[in-house]
Amino acid sequence: MWENTKKISFRGRVAYGSSCFESALITLKYDLNEWKVILNYLWEFTSIQYLDQWSDTIVELIPDNLLEFKTYEEDAFERLSKDKFLYLYKLYQNIDKSIGILVRAIYELGISHAYTVIEGYGESPFLSFSIEENRGWGNKFDGTSLSKIL
Repeated sequence: MWENTKKISFRGRVAYGSSCFESALITLKYDLNEWKVILNYLWEFTSIQYLDQWSDTIVELIPDNLLEFKTYEEDAFERLSKDKFLYLYKLYQNIDKSIGILVRAIYELGISHAYTVIEGYGESPFLSFSIEENRGWGNKFDGTSLSKIL
């Protein structure tokens, strides 16, 4: 599984995350039309020229970030219009916690390699932990033996 993931481009990985987000919206039975604003922004990563423009926008519409403010005037939003702020503020009321986690995760995925190169990771030490074990949860093991720090 990880080997295949390594073959997916960063844009492809964000697309995969956006697809997972859509699946969550469907599973949680949200009105999908209400979420098209967010989805359009998320999917824009696959076609935008300057990725920093995408990240500057997405960071403003992450539910936890946006809900810090009760009014548009409380923050200096650079990308989000007042109308979009008001729409999203209302949309985010009483959403499932997983929605905010997913939007933030997609954002983090999008910026993860934007300015750095991360080396020294690989999946080979983890391949022995099969998804087939214990109904997908895997058997217990001492994970600290795999730590680079502990």
